[in-house]
Amino acid sequence: MVAFLRGFVYAMGGCSGGWVQRTVERYNCEKNSWWWIAAMNCARTRGDAAVLNDKIYVAGGNNGQNYLNSVEVYDPDTNQWTFVAPMHSQRTAFSCVALHGCLYALGGFNGSSFSLSTEKYDPAEDTWTEIPAMNIYSYYFHAEVIDDTIFVMGGNFDAYAHLSWNVSYFDNKENQWCKVTNMNVCRYALSICVIKNLPNASDYAYKHTDKLIEEKRKNKWLIWRTPVRSRLPRRRTH
Repeated sequence: MVAFLRGFVYAMGGCSGGWVQRTVERYNCEKNSWWWIAAMNCARTRGDAAVLNDKIYVAGGNNGQNYLNSVEVYDPDTNQWTFVAPMHSQRTAFSCVALHGCLYALGGFNGSSFSLSTEKYDPAEDTWTEIPAMNIYSYYFHAEVIDDTIFVMGGNFDAYAHLSWNVSYFDNKENQWCKVTNMNVCRYALSICVIKNLPNASDYAYKHTDKLIEEKRKNKWLIWRTPVRSRLPRRRTH
């Protein structure tokens, strides 16, 4: 898990040599150096982190044996991690973002189900509340906030490695999820970020969108026209 707070980059947990870590280190951009800080209370991998109210929240993940619903918060003034109310669902490979003073936990996998509800945390009440589920089931995707709106992109949407190019956003006023234009390619275990005031944004746009859309259309037509029997996997003979 990674977060940015007060000019520092924080790296938390993860795996090293097969061991799930609870260690945390902080990167000073000006000095180009890493420093150890207080370790988390739980070892975690495949969780997620977000900054809310000048603190870092880390939620969910896996400790190498169990899926987690626990949540802890780091206070940079005291260099301490403290548990807060746990999520309703255990979650791994999900995404966590902060919006309008609340923490949102989106999607993921709990060891048996991909159809996890979306929930948000109110730090003033120390409570989690379920909100409308995303309009796609997904894990190993990523979410970011753009213009006070949560966007979710890519990932897997079932247990059969069906990758997604879906993009959705949460309409906070209508309290519902809406679809927007798909990405050009499917992406799994991706990462996204927001860059403000980029003057040459068009330089980063995909240059062959029309060609790619035509290829998608042809591929769908070919799959539809192919006899079902020829699309089934062949049995092995011994």
